[in-house]
Amino acid sequence: MEIKIIAFGSIAAITGKEIILQATDILSMKKGLEQLFPALTDRSYAVAVNMKLVGTNVAFNQNDSVALMPPYSGG
Repeated sequence: MEIKIIAFGSIAAITGKEIILQATDILSMKKGLEQLFPALTDRSYAVAVNMKLVGTNVAFNQNDSVALMPPYSGG
């Protein structure tokens, strides 16, 4: 399925702000992104699906909103 990914911060500096990619779940998305952007292989980033951070593999549904966010810190 074709998904639209929005990237932020240092991740967007590597990928551009918006990416269209064929993926069925987070693992296939990460694999596809790393093939297109090898610099992501060694990077840590969070994934949000429909504005909720996810820490496990999640299957995508039609029209899901996916965001990539670099690590953040602060108080």
